Amino acid sequence: MAKDGLLPDPDDETYDPEPDRENTIAVIAIMGGILLLALCVPTFPKAVKIAFDLGTPGVYAVGDVPECSFRCYTRTGTFTSDDGKVTRTGVHVRNGLPRGLKQGDSVRAFDIGTPGEVFTNEGQGGCPYALPIMFGPLGLIGLGLGLQHVWASRMRRG
Repeated sequence: MAKDGLLPDPDDETYDPEPDRENTIAVIAIMGGILLLALCVPTFPKAVKIAFDLGTPGVYAVGDVPECSFRCYTRTGTFTSDDGKVTRTGVHVRNGLPRGLKQGDSVRAFDIGTPGEVFTNEGQGGCPYALPIMFGPLGLIGLGLGLQHVWASRMRRG
């Protein structure tokens, strides 16, 4: 220890700066894991519904002229469930439409209960689908490895 007792003495033969660096990396992994999980956990139920088509099946009628760039989408349309019990107007397809649709055309869709949007099997899942699938496991790995390192270093000291 240094003469004042607050910091280790770098001239001491037992001084090893590496544990501090390793602990810093572990803390960063833990905080990154917590951040990624905080982003992913709220969207996980939605991602499962989209991935496994666990919504109400029906038909989406295109309400306005679809705009196509990277993918095609429309801002308004009407969703009607197959059993006729659910009709939602002014909704949009969140994950894109097949190319070539015109105003008034219909496409198979499913409603998972989120306001203002329905999904099709045609398009990509988009952010609510991809976020927990891509970053959830990464967050779990970062959190797990960081905690494991902290636990192991505490056991070595104790």
